Amino acid sequence: MSPSAVSLALRNSPKISDQQRERIQGIAHRLGYTKDPHITQLMAHLRQSRSTRSAATLAVLIPEISASEQQSYLPIVALLEGLQAQAARMGFELDIFHLADLGVTPARLRSILIARGIKGIILLPFRSGVGRIDFDFSGFCAATAGFSIIDPMLDRACPNYLQMMDELLEHHCALGYERIGLVMTYSEGGIGQKLFTSSFLFFQTKIDPSQHIPILPKKDISDDNLRCWIETYRPQSIISAGSTYQRLVRLGYRIPEDFGFANIDLSEPPDDATGVNHRYRLIGSETVSLVASNLNLNQTGVPDNPRVVMVDSHRRNGFSLPSRGEKVPVTLRTTVSEKMPRQKAVAAPLAQS
Repeated sequence: MSPSAVSLALRNSPKISDQQRERIQGIAHRLGYTKDPHITQLMAHLRQSRSTRSAATLAVLIPEISASEQQSYLPIVALLEGLQAQAARMGFELDIFHLADLGVTPARLRSILIARGIKGIILLPFRSGVGRIDFDFSGFCAATAGFSIIDPMLDRACPNYLQMMDELLEHHCALGYERIGLVMTYSEGGIGQKLFTSSFLFFQTKIDPSQHIPILPKKDISDDNLRCWIETYRPQSIISAGSTYQRLVRLGYRIPEDFGFANIDLSEPPDDATGVNHRYRLIGSETVSLVASNLNLNQTGVPDNPRVVMVDSHRRNGFSLPSRGEKVPVTLRTTVSEKMPRQKAVAAPLAQS
């Protein structure tokens, strides 16, 4: 067994057979072999400089929307800006494929990528919600942006939906709002819908039941239903997407005179409202880094244990949520209680000579 074969096996290289790789790794494990983290970091850096020359192009697969529609969907625009900036920093170029325009079978797309020498794939989210991609990822290093792609389960960089809803609700309470309504524009069953809903329902356990307002789900959103929901429950503020804001204005409601409003995604207008920035550019950047990491480690195909990088949002204040009065004492995010034990750093005494 040659030293080069051992080296390839310990790096999960596809250049040797699965049987030989597993045999060598089993022997190394029994001998107590562990990687030196400093050497591993150095070699990853050296291999990265080589891999960016030999496999310098990453494929970006955009499902559902065509190239002509791309500019109208601002989250995709921001994601691409983040992808392009990070790819340039790492020495990669991007080859963008709009699947709606391409009109080829998954097998044909796979053969195109192989013919172009592309090994790294970035999969962008569906516009309409959650979905599946019929593609054989074996031999490719892939990652996706967001929670939209539920099959296959790839490494992914995502907005922290739970954190952003917690932060929005706490901000409402700090401004004196308690009777808060949620108009859910995310598709049922998606991770975003589940996490937003979980945070909102947890918030309702912290306030008086008389202040509870049922969530208006996406399937029930219409002019008549929205007007009836507002007249029935009289929210002090509504959390929803920009599309709901436009609907409310069209129905004749004045914001913030009639009630406050928080935009759940400031990539869409009104971007001067109170709301949250999902930081799509940073999500795009982190997605490139995940693919680059997989390329360096030769980790191909659908992972057994996919990684999730969570990107915290940034809340921004705006015209749509003025102060209402006395603060409502509600805390949703984890905080350190004064009663909790605190570990103090203690310097070890120097040995006496």
